[in-house]
Amino acid sequence: PLVSEAVRGEGAVLVDDSGTAFMQGVHELADLAPRDVVARAIMRQMLETGAPHVWLDGRHFGRDLWERRFPTIVESCRAHGVDPVVDLIPVAPAAHYSSGGVVTDLHGRTSVAGLYAVGECACTGVHGANRLASNSLLEGLVFASRIAADLQAHPLVIAEPKPDDRLAGLLAPQVREHVASAMADGSGVLRSRRSLGRTAARLAELGQWSNADPFVDAWEATNVHTVATFICAAARLREETRGSHWREDFPERDDTHWRVRLHGRLTDNSVQFDKGMIV
Repeated sequence: PLVSEAVRGEGAVLVDDSGTAFMQGVHELADLAPRDVVARAIMRQMLETGAPHVWLDGRHFGRDLWERRFPTIVESCRAHGVDPVVDLIPVAPAAHYSSGGVVTDLHGRTSVAGLYAVGECACTGVHGANRLASNSLLEGLVFASRIAADLQAHPLVIAEPKPDDRLAGLLAPQVREHVASAMADGSGVLRSRRSLGRTAARLAELGQWSNADPFVDAWEATNVHTVATFICAAARLREETRGSHWREDFPERDDTHWRVRLHGRLTDNSVQFDKGMIV
């Protein structure tokens, strides 16, 4: 389950297996540091200790505050055998938002006539390289309204969809969990040429698990694999650190070469990128 960053904002503290707070000295704001900083610190703790997680300590909140401010989190934790009122909460970084996506203009229009993209699947550019916490609804609220207005102003001619029963390239459903493992291993919070190369090789291998039956789980696995391939390829190409993209081998931002947006296309089963200006 997702433990909201609001819990840290309320005063919960990240600790290691010995109960020692470790964010002091990592960032001047300690446990209130930006989440990309916190995620890297957690990952480094996990790598150093070999532990699958660190701990979030909110026991000083007391029962009343927990149940009044965070009832959903309390319920979810208890369902998994953890009572945050008296227990430490095991936590680890998890990907739950993408700042990239299908490129659109400021009215949600894509490069395909009649096709709009809105929400997390869209890349409008409003989040830059690192979305602010609790700001994801911007994509859905603002751009959904703009798309609706654009459709009213420019009605589309609706045609019946044509069935497509092609099986070529559709991946087996079990690919999905393997993609998740490969991305967490080498294309997650801490990236390097070596780790990204390892993930790219694994994704290429998984791309051979094709010719599945055309059911929803197969389509979803195929789409997850496609998105992961784009993310990994872009991360390998961008030899700098910017926002939530952190390269251990290129830890500095490089505005001279990389103050650009990477636009990717899938051409003949390979990912091709061009650089778009940031305005």
